[in-house]
Amino acid sequence: MAQITAFIWAVLSLRQAAEMFHLVFLRALVAKGEDRALIALKGGCNLRFYFGSVRYSEDIDFDVVIIAKTTLKKRVEKLLASPLITAPLRSRGITLVDTSAPKQTETTQRWKVGLSVEGLAVPVRTKIEFARRDAIDGARFEATPTEAVRPYGLTPVLSTHYTRSAAIAQKIDALAGRTEPQARDVFDLALLFAHEPIDLDSSETQRASLDVAIDRATSLSFDEYASKVVAYLDPEQAAPHADRTAWEAMQEQVVDRLEALR
Repeated sequence: MAQITAFIWAVLSLRQAAEMFHLVFLRALVAKGEDRALIALKGGCNLRFYFGSVRYSEDIDFDVVIIAKTTLKKRVEKLLASPLITAPLRSRGITLVDTSAPKQTETTQRWKVGLSVEGLAVPVRTKIEFARRDAIDGARFEATPTEAVRPYGLTPVLSTHYTRSAAIAQKIDALAGRTEPQARDVFDLALLFAHEPIDLDSSETQRASLDVAIDRATSLSFDEYASKVVAYLDPEQAAPHADRTAWEAMQEQVVDRLEALR
């Protein structure tokens, strides 16, 4: 039992180190504020920081418009070496030990980051990714809730992020469009649907995407959910989400809401 407990806490520390980096990078990225309408936070970090998800995100993802590829590359690489990022990380025993930029195209720019964490033998690996879009629609500029940053001793971070309706549309498209369907998309949709009823315009979510998303949500197994989602849940809040019954109820809820949208 002691070995199992130690493993759970080691995983939590790894997840928290990555999340600390994500928050510090987000704050540094939008610190000046002049480009706040040109970059929008999306994906798991958006759900984690703004919607109270108990699922940690492996990476941090953004949409970007207008900013040129070379301009963004210089900006990110300058930030990664800046005290705006290195100083708050160091205060929590985290050191940025290596970075690379393996993908730099006109549509996608990606950086890989390695973090050394005091007390942990295993380095933390995470990624930063920007997807270039024609426009950013359905986003809002606001502060993260205090609860999202309190564990790290940070003040709330101001950023542009996608609203719940936009995040739902994106998650449906992801569930329908990925080469391999991901159980995390079902988990995230369950979170986003767990509030007041919402209507999506047909322009946001096409019927064909809904049909495919419903089929894929139904096809995902508990084993896929356990290995790809449960392992990333906050251990203190994982229990209600960790068994087969919870997964099947989640699948049914999401499929019902998708069918209602269709």
